[in-house]
Amino acid sequence: MNVLLEPFSYEYMLNAMWVSAMVGGLCAFLSCYLMLKGWSLIGDALSHSIVPGVAGAYMLGLPFSLGAFFSGGLA
Repeated sequence: MNVLLEPFSYEYMLNAMWVSAMVGGLCAFLSCYLMLKGWSLIGDALSHSIVPGVAGAYMLGLPFSLGAFFSGGLA
């Protein structure tokens, strides 16, 4: 049992779990809102259009958010 709980003794692991829970909650709320508005495919298309921008930012050594913002703006 200690082997399973050991990763949670590190601060970065707790931060990762906290951020994952926050992102999961935000995405759940946003997806429900988009379904009610009838824009469910817009969110899916936008998320897939951001991936090349993030990959390009990685290859150029730029912040991922900059690449995501730029490619999302082009979409």
